[in-house]
Amino acid sequence: MAKYLGTIDVTTEGFKGIVSNPQNRQEVNSPLFNSLGFDIEQYWFGVGESTIYIVFSTPDNDVDVQALVMAVCASGIVNTMKAVRIIDAADGKLAAEKAASILYSPPGN
Repeated sequence: MAKYLGTIDVTTEGFKGIVSNPQNRQEVNSPLFNSLGFDIEQYWFGVGESTIYIVFSTPDNDVDVQALVMAVCASGIVNTMKAVRIIDAADGKLAAEKAASILYSPPGN
């Protein structure tokens, strides 16, 4: 399973809906994510900003992740949504070890 960090910049209209009908947004949005085979692991509101942060896991399928971004953006209640694939510290260490073994000559050298 791949993990992603989703960042959503909510519009004024989006927040009007959230405020007029307060709900646990992770629970409300789980069926959308589940319909694509995704699981929401964490759902946070940024304090003092209009951004929501979501960590979700997916089967390794970039097409479905892009479809999610398109569907959310098409709703009109967000300015933008980004989904960045993330790896944990153990995989980061493996990547660093692999990077150390790569022979690379920068341009001009």
